[in-house]
Amino acid sequence: MESLESQLTEKERQARVNETALASIKSAKLKREARGYAVMASALSYGEGATGDGAFGKISHAAKLFCILFAMLAPSLLIWSVLL
Repeated sequence: MESLESQLTEKERQARVNETALASIKSAKLKREARGYAVMASALSYGEGATGDGAFGKISHAAKLFCILFAMLAPSLLIWSVLL
C-alpha cells in the first residue's frame, strides 16, 4: 500500500509541474504576441504622424528635404574640396 500511495503523490507532483510548465509556455507565447502588436502599432502611428499636418509631420518633411539636398550637394562639395 505504501508504494501505491507514493506513486499517486508522484503523479500529482508531475501533474502540477506539467501544468506550471504549460502555463509558463503559454505566458511566454502571449508576451511575444503582444510585443508584435506593439511594434506594428508604433510603426503605424509613426507613419500617420510623419505624414500629418502637425509639428512632427513638418519636422519629418524638413528632415527628408535636408537629406535629399545633402545627397545632391555632398559629391559636388567633395570634388571641389579635393580636386580644386
